[in-house]
Amino acid sequence: MTKIRVFACCALVMAAIPAFARSPAADAVGAVLSRPTPVARKAEIGRQVARMCNMSLSADQLNKASAFIEANRGKGAAWVTDQISRSELSYVCNI
Repeated sequence: MTKIRVFACCALVMAAIPAFARSPAADAVGAVLSRPTPVARKAEIGRQVARMCNMSLSADQLNKASAFIEANRGKGAAWVTDQISRSELSYVCNI
């Protein structure tokens, strides 16, 4: 019985580690990708940038960001987050 409890506890800790390792940028991208429609995802991009970067995107910047998300959302949050971290947005937002 004790071995089962120890195993269950270790499994729970191992499952929780990725949640602790997530960055604010990954959480923001996850929030965007979780929206069901392109319009909702575009609105969430604006909210997340305003929250994380303390700035708002111009209409043109928001359109470009939205087009990028729509073209690449199937690649997943980790890939999108990595691409953002390599862009100029990472320097502006300190991501």
